[in-house]
Amino acid sequence: MIKNLIILVAFSLSVTAVHAQKKSELIEEIGILKVKISALDDELAVSKKNERVSKTEAESYKAQADELLETNQSLMKNINSFTKASIEKSDNIGKTLETLRSKEAQLKKISDAFSTHDSIALLVLTDFKKSLGENANISVASGAVIVSLNETVRTGIATNEESAIAYLGKIATVINMHTNSEISVETLTNTGEFDVALTQAATVAGILQKQFTVDASRISVNAKDGGFSEGLTIKVMPKFDSFYFALREQMKEANK
Repeated sequence: MIKNLIILVAFSLSVTAVHAQKKSELIEEIGILKVKISALDDELAVSKKNERVSKTEAESYKAQADELLETNQSLMKNINSFTKASIEKSDNIGKTLETLRSKEAQLKKISDAFSTHDSIALLVLTDFKKSLGENANISVASGAVIVSLNETVRTGIATNEESAIAYLGKIATVINMHTNSEISVETLTNTGEFDVALTQAATVAGILQKQFTVDASRISVNAKDGGFSEGLTIKVMPKFDSFYFALREQMKEANK
């Protein structure tokens, strides 16, 4: 019986030792688990912190992206407005340049018309000097070339002298060279006898027409009060009516 008791005690001690060993192992495992749990808690805390940081950064990036998008849209709108304004400005500049070119062309026509008018008068003057000589009494006034007939020629015309008629022939030659001009035969009287003065002018016009084939439609005759002077002139004038009519039309076009 004592033997059995000893065996039982030994078994109890063995069981107790095993139990004690298992308990210590469990305690050790629990400690290990607690360490792991603590580590996991720390990792979880770090993860949550990183999550918050990432979320904050994401929100910041989104705000920046939205701001950039808005800025880009505003910039594109400004670019479109600027492009439209530039196109309109270019169109306006083009229209202005076109208008200036048109004005310049019209002004050139007017300038050329005046130059042509002056050139014709100069050409008629030159032709008269060649035909009548440098000593002939020739002048230019208001665009007309004026040949003044001296007393000898006037008297010769009245008496139908050959030299006077030949002198008129030279004048007629120049007149017929410039068919785009009008002729005015004008007498100045200091006696008030306008009928006599007009007859003298008509006589010269008749000789030019009948003997030297000057177109009658180009010739007009006039008699004027010369005050204390008398004389007889033949004026060769560009067709002022058509010239100034064309000039007026050109100036109207230039002012549009």
